[in-house]
Amino acid sequence: MAEEKGRKNGNGRGNGKRRIWEFQPFTICRLLGLSFDEKALSRIFKDLKLSHGNQLLAAFEMHQQLAELCRTQNQYAKRVEKLLDSQFATYKKRAGILDPQKIGAFIEGNDGAETTLRDVPIAALIWFAARNGSYDKEIETRIFAAVHMKEHQALRVYDALSRKSPDGNVEAVMDELREALESNEKLQRRCVRLEQKRDDLISERETIKEAKSRFARELEEQRRLNERLKRMIEGTGGEAAYEDIEGRKKELAFLREELKRLNKENTELVKLSTSSVEDKFAASACSRNRDSFDNGDHQEESQLEGMRVAYVGGVESLESSYKDLAESFGCQFCYHCGHCERGKSAIASLIDGNDVVFCPVDINSHNACQLVKKVCKLRDKPCCFLRSSGLSALRNELVKFAENNRSVAEGVPG
Repeated sequence: MAEEKGRKNGNGRGNGKRRIWEFQPFTICRLLGLSFDEKALSRIFKDLKLSHGNQLLAAFEMHQQLAELCRTQNQYAKRVEKLLDSQFATYKKRAGILDPQKIGAFIEGNDGAETTLRDVPIAALIWFAARNGSYDKEIETRIFAAVHMKEHQALRVYDALSRKSPDGNVEAVMDELREALESNEKLQRRCVRLEQKRDDLISERETIKEAKSRFARELEEQRRLNERLKRMIEGTGGEAAYEDIEGRKKELAFLREELKRLNKENTELVKLSTSSVEDKFAASACSRNRDSFDNGDHQEESQLEGMRVAYVGGVESLESSYKDLAESFGCQFCYHCGHCERGKSAIASLIDGNDVVFCPVDINSHNACQLVKKVCKLRDKPCCFLRSSGLSALRNELVKFAENNRSVAEGVPG
């Protein structure tokens, strides 16, 4: 009873595992034959110090002796058992916890058998099925029958391979097949990488196509905007608009310089009055007129009394100052900004309606200067071109023009 109870509990170990000496002889034979080749057997015999003097045993003899030793409980059987445990430890999580009946179904090749056992060696399957099975012989007999038929099949394959191979070395053929399988796996992995790379390139190509299409649309939109801008420039006068911009730049620079000069010249006037630029200029003009009258400048004013004076170009914001200065000489004043795109006929009409034309050349369009010169020559009107758009330049030219008129009136050559 104690021995039977020990058998059921794994020979007294308490883990329910059968020991190798409890296996059927045919199970031990298949298990050792599939687990250890000739080199492994020689190593085991050397480690276990199993020998017959100095006589070398053949592989069959070593296999037969080791199988005989494993049929009884001894130190050699326990050592072999540990070797098998270590050799099949990798497959313990899959086959070691599986029902032995399912392992038997897989070895028999039944439909619906466990697919997770495909890469588990048949020796490991026999080991776990026999060790985890009950004490009866049913599972071992079932496995023996399935393995026995596979042995016949393996022998037929071995016979065919040995006859087909040039030197009859089936192991070399198996090695070549194993290398071919490994090479095929490498090629498959490389093929997967190449396919992934191909997909990436296709995706990148589509991205480039989309970007190219977007750039083409943006370029077409830019061309459309350029054409629109070109038409707008042509509609605003073309080169005349450019000249107008350049003239306004010069006007702005002149105004800045004129502002500095006026600030220096009129420091005292700024302190006395903070009203407006026109009031300050009027006060300055009255003061200059009184000084000029005291100094005899009333003669120049009398010479220009009632004369119609035209001013073309210059600083538009100084129009009122130009007018005040001309009227201080007793003149009637007319002004034109000098922009020809606003109408050449307006400049010609202005010249026709006045006695003398003053035209600054620093802030004025080239077309306006040419037009003034041409119309004054045709109308026989005096034209005075000023180097500066400042007020002092206009005042000096008015004085000079008055002196010339007085000389002509007195019969003195000017």
